[in-house]
Amino acid sequence: MIHFYKPNAKVTGTACSFYLNYRDNSFFSTFIKQASWDSSKKIGRFHKDNPDQKVNVKYSPKEIAGFINVIEKNEECTGYHGSNQIVRFKFSPYIRNDKQVGFSYLVTKESKEDSTNKVSFIIGFDFSELVLLREHLTFLLHESFRLTDASQSARSSPAKTAPQPATPSIEDELEDDDLW
Repeated sequence: MIHFYKPNAKVTGTACSFYLNYRDNSFFSTFIKQASWDSSKKIGRFHKDNPDQKVNVKYSPKEIAGFINVIEKNEECTGYHGSNQIVRFKFSPYIRNDKQVGFSYLVTKESKEDSTNKVSFIIGFDFSELVLLREHLTFLLHESFRLTDASQSARSSPAKTAPQPATPSIEDELEDDDLW
């Protein structure tokens, strides 16, 4: 799991995580809104237990690969998920004063029953953080592949059977002149 914490004195900061749920081999990103700011310590606290100030977004392997592609090609991706809530996301270059300073990641969640019940989360990533994010997402994909392969291997492992007789190789059956 990788975490990014971006608190600020205006109490508009966001915390964001990306992780793989190993139990069901699914990808997630979580956003949490900042709750408070301690100016004496210059630290922020987040609404981790308030469901109205938090969102979990489940992603497919293709969407995770899309994030990596966007980082590498300096492009933009957007998406929409609708299950028990409506979630829209956008991951794109962040431009300030006509200069790219990194990427922004925006997620909006909305109630299916009440479109006015909407909350947005945004976080910025500088270029160093983008390297960390890209590497972590690549790692998560590799872990997912490993889990998928292990699961497939466990399902398709044959029961112990008697050894099969050796099959002659194609080279044993062909003459040299048959190849050309």
